[in-house]
Amino acid sequence: MSESIYTCHQKIIDEKFDFIDQWLPARYTDSVNIFLKKESKDANYIRQVRMRKINDEKVTDALYKVSLVNKLQVEIGT
Repeated sequence: MSESIYTCHQKIIDEKFDFIDQWLPARYTDSVNIFLKKESKDANYIRQVRMRKINDEKVTDALYKVSLVNKLQVEIGT
């Protein structure tokens, strides 16, 4: 039998947050708002999404992008 869609989706979300936890820089809220453009969010809300793993797809995607950029900068810098 195959995995349920929920289980597969939750696994992807967990992997995304693991990546964010590993690569997100110390100061990230301004960078997240750059990716969000017109829909910028309060810095406290962005931190809550990260720490409590709140299901806000746009903010989570922006956090992931900031983490990815940071990872690339770290790897290129070394």
